[in-house]
Amino acid sequence: MNSCTKAAASLDFPYDLVSLGQFETGWGWEAQIRQYARKKYRQDLEGLAGKDPLLLARLLGGEVLEGRPYASIKWVLRLKPFRPLELYLLFDHDLEFGADLRVFYARKSLMVPTEDAYVFAWDYLALLARYGRGTFPLEEAGPGPEWLPFRDFATAASGPLENVSLGPRRELLLMASPEVVEVAVRRLDSGTYQAGADGWEIVWPLLGDLLYRLQVSSGGLQVAFDDHGARKYAPEILMSFAWLYLNALLRECRQVDPSLPSLSRYL
Repeated sequence: MNSCTKAAASLDFPYDLVSLGQFETGWGWEAQIRQYARKKYRQDLEGLAGKDPLLLARLLGGEVLEGRPYASIKWVLRLKPFRPLELYLLFDHDLEFGADLRVFYARKSLMVPTEDAYVFAWDYLALLARYGRGTFPLEEAGPGPEWLPFRDFATAASGPLENVSLGPRRELLLMASPEVVEVAVRRLDSGTYQAGADGWEIVWPLLGDLLYRLQVSSGGLQVAFDDHGARKYAPEILMSFAWLYLNALLRECRQVDPSLPSLSRYL
């Protein structure tokens, strides 16, 4: 972390980054991410050494940066899910110490709740591990043309995932007016809002080959994913991203309309 902080002043890597440990009560979450990278996924990450980082970046919906903070870093991938969150994934590979993945954030990301910042890091780390061990083929891919509601393709055992991810968020979303939701989406600088005859929908590009649709109509709420992504990614990954984007949307809705109750009141 110190190396990255010092490098922020370098012309070769001019980014002001913080670790998860610098978020409020973030040290425990940081330790978990380091445990995953150095132990659980260490062998999987070794498989990334021969992979094309540009293709990895496209599949994750990010970009490869030109600079590197120090010599053993092979590539730096930047991901910007929504404003103000930015993650920087640094793939470190050394002949003596092997593979490692370090996760940093743009300093402005400190505005995001610590748990959400952690879950994003965990999700991206888990996806890279799957590419490293060959579970996911490293090939060009994009979202499918059809929408699949989560409840229609997930197994019965995955049903509780949707309930946990939505939970009280369903009620809060139905409280927000379409006008408030539209402004909130613009503030996030992520996703496309569209009004309908009896409701609205938002489509978010979660990854390079995964789209997520949140649809509210006639007092009901539906979560759906494109048919390619729905078949490729495990239900727990899909609903983890759904949970994160719902949280972000609700935070912005409350910024636009402070009369809306906070999510923390329901948890």
